[in-house]
Amino acid sequence: MRRLSHSEKVRAIEAISEQIPHARLLGICLERIDGEELTMKMPYRDELVGNPQTGAIHGGALTVLLDQTLGIASVCCDQVGPMLTPTLDLRIDHLGVAPAGRDIFAVGRVYRVTRRIVFVEGFAYCESRERSIARATGSWVLMSEVDSRTLFPAHSPETPV
Repeated sequence: MRRLSHSEKVRAIEAISEQIPHARLLGICLERIDGEELTMKMPYRDELVGNPQTGAIHGGALTVLLDQTLGIASVCCDQVGPMLTPTLDLRIDHLGVAPAGRDIFAVGRVYRVTRRIVFVEGFAYCESRERSIARATGSWVLMSEVDSRTLFPAHSPETPV
């Protein structure tokens, strides 16, 4: 498989993110790509608060952010690239609470690829990458038989997605 350029990775991640309704509704967006590491952001919004007394974001929103980030991290992996990757398994350890009013970031990186499964690890943080509020690991099914370009009609067949 040909390695995607940085701009091709950005276009693919933005196209995939646009097609996932719950992630779009939560405002999850690309923050940055560092080589094969992906960082996504979920902006703080009052309607995502799970505990009105503290302003803490609902755990379900954090779960969606981590699932989205780790699932799309395969786009940044030079062994995988853009393809359909449904979640097979996701484990999240909630280590703390995001402070009220703060955006949440999630980082994901593929650590192993087999013929049909991609294994990804990551974490979520607010103020500092060194102080994660959650850690996650999971596996996603590689569906290489599905041409990802057919899933995203906004992009031409020549555009890698």
